[in-house]
Amino acid sequence: MDDDTSNCEDINNTSTESFATADSWERKSVKTKSLQPHELLSLDHKLNRIVVIQQTDQSYHQALKDIRDQTIISVLVEPSFYGRHCKTSVIVIATANNTYVFDLKALGVIFPELCVLLEAEYPRKILHYSHRICDLLFHQHKLIINGVSDTFVALCVARQDRSHCTLQDAITIVLEISPNELTCHEITSANESVRNFTARPLSKSQLRYLAKLAILQHKLHDTLIYGNICSDLLEMSGKFSCEFNKQTKSDEVAMKMHPGSTTGFDCINPYYQISTSIE
Repeated sequence: MDDDTSNCEDINNTSTESFATADSWERKSVKTKSLQPHELLSLDHKLNRIVVIQQTDQSYHQALKDIRDQTIISVLVEPSFYGRHCKTSVIVIATANNTYVFDLKALGVIFPELCVLLEAEYPRKILHYSHRICDLLFHQHKLIINGVSDTFVALCVARQDRSHCTLQDAITIVLEISPNELTCHEITSANESVRNFTARPLSKSQLRYLAKLAILQHKLHDTLIYGNICSDLLEMSGKFSCEFNKQTKSDEVAMKMHPGSTTGFDCINPYYQISTSIE
């Protein structure tokens, strides 16, 4: 634990200097992808079956089983903007089919079974501004989150720009969703405890708002990773997969399909400098 803390301190001490001396980036336009009708319908269905967990009952254990079966999950923590200076009120986890709102004010603590999942490398956790969330969970709950995939980092890489961008703004930009669809009247309330989700009970609007962000954060991640950062890899894979389709002579194809054949390997761009160890 002490080694991890010292490492964090070393990084924090040099982060501002590193940013100031880093090479400037030439900003690129990010490839966007608006939600299709079936995706909007699926989103609506998911928002109608949000599971709120306030005790370690059957719903709690079913949620853990679902989360454990995933390869990647979307995680939202509120409030978290000021990291360790906040007290966790809710943790929202969206899996492929369900969204769970863990009410930490009711639960009191993050129980060991959920801690194990959050600290494990898998399932991977999609977060936005993970530096704030991980600071909160480390200092308030002694949790070290592993397997993090940060959508803010992905957005910075995709558009070659290190400017601030909230999760709502990133969703608006990449998924082409109006900001009006990513809000509820409670988050503009004059009552701070309502705005930061520490007041109880949580309203239906607040729950839908949190769930929608968690679900769309997952889609944001996919669009940034596969639609932008890994787009060249996908293009190469597409060309490679079609290598034999264009060849009509079966006998020639058969000759090129022997175990040692390198047919089609030329479409793998050497820019990626893939190295193969020689036994």
